[in-house]
Amino acid sequence: MTGLPKRMHVRQHGFTLVELLTVIAIIALLAAMLFPAFASARAKARDANCLSNLKQIGMALKLYGADWGEFLPLANNRPSEQGGPGIAEVLSSHARSTKIFRCPSDVDDKWMPVSQGGEGTSYDYALGMLNIGMPMQRMDRPWNMENSECPLVSDFSESWHTGGANVLFADGHAKNIMR
Repeated sequence: MTGLPKRMHVRQHGFTLVELLTVIAIIALLAAMLFPAFASARAKARDANCLSNLKQIGMALKLYGADWGEFLPLANNRPSEQGGPGIAEVLSSHARSTKIFRCPSDVDDKWMPVSQGGEGTSYDYALGMLNIGMPMQRMDRPWNMENSECPLVSDFSESWHTGGANVLFADGHAKNIMR
């Protein structure tokens, strides 16, 4: 035996074009099914980060109250409109980082400094009821409400999160309030 006959060819191992396109189509289909799940996971992570920010703001409020006779700070919720200090500025010495005043879902750039057209924070403090010049409120029962039912800080927009706005209550807990 000197070798293979001249007409017999050894077949190269590999994929045909049809097989390759089929594999690519299957991978594309699986990726298309997974992308919404990844987007949902990212949105939930942003929601959790926002709730964590609100809890840290609550801790800064508690520290502020300990220094100032158990009163909530007077700070404009919209410093760009009223000109006085905003809550981020008032609590900056009591907060570990000013990054807690930026909601990761803030698509309206409210967190930008006032000089750049923002509010300096993504969060609405006391819904405008503790602006400069208004009556001070005690931390234990602001506006004669139960602390667990009294909202202190919330997102500027209900549309930033999937289920509604995230809210910090006077007792320190934060949760998502459904629309």
